[in-house]
Amino acid sequence: MLTVRLHRAPVVPATPPYEGELGRVLRLAQEGLYWQGEVEDLLIAIRDGGDLADLARAGGPIISRYEAMRVELRAFGHPALRDDLGALDEIFANHAMLLNCALDLLAVSWRSERLLEEQGRLGGVGPQGERLAEVTGRLKRLADRA
Repeated sequence: MLTVRLHRAPVVPATPPYEGELGRVLRLAQEGLYWQGEVEDLLIAIRDGGDLADLARAGGPIISRYEAMRVELRAFGHPALRDDLGALDEIFANHAMLLNCALDLLAVSWRSERLLEEQGRLGGVGPQGERLAEVTGRLKRLADRA
């Protein structure tokens, strides 16, 4: 006996092959964005001549976390995510280095007026901060479509 289907089963949209990686990469990007606010707060405190010991205790774990997130990014390799992975790696390296260098500057700025001037120029994370927001937004839109 022949069975006739009157209705076709709904077509399930194909899941991108990188969906599992995408979620984990998005979480790292969002975490980086979260820590970015802390970096900016610390940069302002360093600019204002805060206590080096206190700021180093607060900044050290953030620097370490950004570096650890860079290591975590290396576990992903889907070609569709390559550009975003590269961007995140650069941004995380920038944020860690910026905070580390600012702490170093605070430690020696008392030595000259020129170093004090440089310390006074500290503030936000600059264009890399905007770039992180853009990459995170793009990853979020990809995840929402998946």
